[in-house]
This record gives sequence, structure tokens and C-alpha cells, in this order.
Amino acid sequence: MPEEGKILDIARISFLNMIKEMMTLGGVAAAKGGLIRNALACAEKIKEVDYPDFDAFIEAIRNATNPITMIEGKAEHTGDGIFGLPACPFAPAISNYTEVFGSLPDGFAEFTEEFNKPGPATSRYRIGEGAGVSPFCAVHQPLRSAIGDRITIGGKQVRIYQLGCKSGAGKKGFADRLIEEAGVDRSVVDAVLDNHMCCYCVKLE
Repeated sequence: MPEEGKILDIARISFLNMIKEMMTLGGVAAAKGGLIRNALACAEKIKEVDYPDFDAFIEAIRNATNPITMIEGKAEHTGDGIFGLPACPFAPAISNYTEVFGSLPDGFAEFTEEFNKPGPATSRYRIGEGAGVSPFCAVHQPLRSAIGDRITIGGKQVRIYQLGCKSGAGKKGFADRLIEEAGVDRSVVDAVLDNHMCCYCVKLE
């Protein structure tokens, strides 16, 4: 139970219950598809932007004007286009839910496994493939990648590769196929995840 006097965010609790209901009513695969489609629909509302160079793109992250920063918080550029996100944007939702119910809903592990399976969406948006550590990755990762599709740097299209993630319990997940495709050494991703919850790479077409 939550500590006395603490006010919980009912919207966060309701969101987790919504995922649970989607799995119960339509199955895990349908729930995954629903969350990804919802994330992509949100990304379509983001205004397209072009940065003159990569330094300007990074500066926009630092001053929180970058569209990606607006949905996940400030990531840290560790070099060579690789970014680490210090905190999962869904951590407060998980905390609120577990304070009330003690643990996350049954089936979340199955959902995560489903999200990591190769498929059209994971290929198109360069997500999952082992980098999913919770159902929330099915919202966060496609949303970030789809927003990246609305960003150009010096007129060149941004492409975001999800390389890895770390669960709240500290377990690391690696998207080995995407790591190889992005031309990044797995040890680099591992090191980034030592101090971050999420690791991704920004490439230009």
C-alpha cells in the first residue's frame, strides 16, 4: 500500500490496467499491435523539424526543445550518435501501480516476449528484437523512432536504432540484430546501460 498522505496518479494506474484489459480481451499480439499503432498515431502529430547539423540536434536535447526529448526526457550523448536515457519515462507509472497492487499484472512478461519477436513493425522502426524489457517499450520505442522519422539533420533523414534497455530490476536486454545493423559494438551498449535505462543510436540516411 502507498505511504500515508501520498497522492497516486490515477492516470498512470489506469494505463497499466488498460494494457491488462487489452491482453485479456484480444490477446497479447493484438494488445502489442494496439499499443504500437497508438504510439505511431501520436508521432504523426509532431511537427517536422530540420537541424542544420548534429551539434544543433544535441543542443536541442540539452535545452529540451528536441521533439524526442519532449516525450522521454533528456538523453545523454555518449559519442558516435549513441544516446543513453538515464530514466525510463514509465518508471513513475510502474511505481504507482506496484504501490497499490504489489506487483505488475500477470501476462506482462508474455507481452514483452511478444514485443521482442521480429516482425514488420520491429523491422520498420528498428525496435524490439531483444531490447524490450517491459510492455511500456512497445509504446516508448516506436514513438521515439517514429518521431525520429519526422526529423532531418542538414536535410538528411534521421533513423533511430533501439540498441538495448534495462529493466527496473537491472536486467539488460540487447537487440543484437539492430546493434550489428547500426555498426555498434555490443560492449559499448553494455557500458551505456550500466548507467542508463535505455540505449539507442541516431543515424542519418
